[in-house]
Amino acid sequence: MRVGIACFGHGLGATGGVQVHLRGLLEALASSDSSANSFVLLLGPDEPEPPEARQPRFSVERVADRGLAVGPRWRRMARALLGSSPGIERLGLDCVHYPATRLLHPLRRTPVVLTFFDMQEELLPGFFTRRERLARRLLHRWSVRRARLVIAPSRFTADCLVERYGTAPQKITLVPAGVPQRCFAPAGVEEAAWLRGQGLEPGEYALYPANPWPHKNHAALMRAWGQLEPRPGGAPTLACTGRLEGEPRWVDDLARAAGLPPGRVRDLGFVSEKDLGALLRGARLLVFPSLFEGFGLPVAEALAAGCPVACSDLPPLRELTGDAARLFEPQDARSIAEAVTELWDGEAQRRLLAERGRERARALAWPTLLPQLLAVYARAAGGD
Repeated sequence: MRVGIACFGHGLGATGGVQVHLRGLLEALASSDSSANSFVLLLGPDEPEPPEARQPRFSVERVADRGLAVGPRWRRMARALLGSSPGIERLGLDCVHYPATRLLHPLRRTPVVLTFFDMQEELLPGFFTRRERLARRLLHRWSVRRARLVIAPSRFTADCLVERYGTAPQKITLVPAGVPQRCFAPAGVEEAAWLRGQGLEPGEYALYPANPWPHKNHAALMRAWGQLEPRPGGAPTLACTGRLEGEPRWVDDLARAAGLPPGRVRDLGFVSEKDLGALLRGARLLVFPSLFEGFGLPVAEALAAGCPVACSDLPPLRELTGDAARLFEPQDARSIAEAVTELWDGEAQRRLLAERGRERARALAWPTLLPQLLAVYARAAGGD
């Protein structure tokens, strides 16, 4: 097969976890041992090539028509929805995979595989303006309709597609998001020194990696942190990472609004994948109070790294973690604080959750998932 991979906006720090998913996908495809397949990375005219583009079975095609990826105006969107994308169609690909919820080009002849993560506007509409809700619903529903096959990373997302969009179940394949191999690596000798350079003592902080969007629920987490009882060595430190390009919100502002003293929360902003791995391996626990997830990739990465997890009691996170996490009610700051206290003080429980997490994460390693993904490509290319 000759498969196109839509890599528009592949740079980390651009739009969040879907970029991490895309980069993991490219790494997995580059290391696969199937010589029967080749992959065409679709990029915008001025986008830098990802490192994987140098692999033998990879090639790059520049697409001048970015379709729905540019132009927020409704007229431009309407033209794209009704038109076509000859720049991609002329490549004669067996199928094209859009791995980030949205189909950016109205392809007519080339089969499309769409990985769908995000239906937040359906379940938490209050976090969007009326215009945003309308635009997202239009684009997301259109994308799912136009795709030949849809990959859902969780049973929860698959069920939402059927119930909310009326998507035929036979059109959906459940393939979890893969965890990069870097997350399974043991701690490096230099990581402790790097952490101390960030003002973090290994094993003495909790980690929350998330851009401060409203649904990531930082405000409730800050309130919960204010309820934690002091320890002999001082109050627990919370390290927060994640800030997308142009993000106007700051975790520091939320910490001050919650009355937390300086130093209780360390806002590290955007960090590299390598540094995030060090943070996961050095954390006493991961706390994840999100109000909505289609899958929960940071939680999956924590499981693989052996970082004990306390997270929201949401269907996709229950599905992901099984018995390998301490769940809490994300709308209740007291519930969050109780879960954090239990894990912070409970060394035996942390060890148990770390062991269970590593075991569950083995099923999420890209080498395990890649055959399932290639089977979806083959099914789409074959017209099933």
